[in-house]
This record gives sequence, C-alpha cells and structure tokens, in this order.
Amino acid sequence: MNKSKHREIMRYLIIGVLTTVVYFLVRFSVFSLVQSGLLSVVVAQIAAILFAFATNKWFVFQNQAKDFQELCHQFVLFCLARGFVFLLDIGITLLTVEWYSAFFISIMRLEQLDYTTGLFTLPFLKPYIGNPITLNAFIFALVTQILAIMINYVLSKYLIFKKEYN
Repeated sequence: MNKSKHREIMRYLIIGVLTTVVYFLVRFSVFSLVQSGLLSVVVAQIAAILFAFATNKWFVFQNQAKDFQELCHQFVLFCLARGFVFLLDIGITLLTVEWYSAFFISIMRLEQLDYTTGLFTLPFLKPYIGNPITLNAFIFALVTQILAIMINYVLSKYLIFKKEYN
C-alpha cells in the first residue's frame, strides 16, 4: 500500500471515530431526553450523515466538486449510500433495544453487573452505560457503528467520491 492510500485510510479512520462520537453523543443525549430508541437513532443518523459528508468530502477524499450540481449529486449519493447503514441501524435497534432487549440483556448477563463501581460510576459514562438497558443499547450501537465505518468507506471511496481516473 502506498503512502497516499495509507494516509487516506488513516484520515478516514479518524473521521470515522469522530463521526461515531457525534453519533453517540447525539443518540444518547436524545435517548436520555425522550427514552425512545428509534427517535434517538433517527436524529443521531441525520447529525452523523451531515458531519460525515463534509469531513469525508474535503478532509478524507479531498474531493472538490466542479460546481453546485456536482456537490448536490454527491450529497444525494452519499445520503442514499448511508441509507443502507441507517436501515441496518434501525433494524438492529428494533431487534436488540426495542423488541427483544430483555433477551439480549439476559444472554449477555448485563443485569448481573455491578453498576455502582468502575466505569459505570464515571459521570460522563453513566448516562450511556449506567444500567442494563442503556448498556445494551450502547453495545449494539457500537457494533452497528463498526459495521458502518467499514461499509461507508467502500461506498464513499468507490461510488461517491471516486476519482475520475479510477
């Protein structure tokens, strides 16, 4: 792998982590306000998509649109590509947080953890992992985001921000 590709992947991973941070902050802030897994996913996905488009376009792939029409075309493609991950996120959330959370909490034995010690007591983490319900939601949100980073890199590089000479 040449240095240019290596740098691109490193930039993508940095932006992927930052996008994940944006996603988690928005998702769990909304969740703490409204206690709705689906609404928190929708709002977090919108925030993450807007952040990811701008940072991937200009920082990761260093892509300059020729005109406003090309920029709009890229944004629509980006949103459509991210739609797959959005649907994946909603599906995983429905199954693991909304419909069968008790099952997943039980098989992962999350109800047996001591939420009064260690990481669970840190003020900045407690809202996200401080009880079995939020920890279950956090675990599956993390799984989804790891999948999202991998899928979105391929879609962005080879579909949305592809170089003309590729």
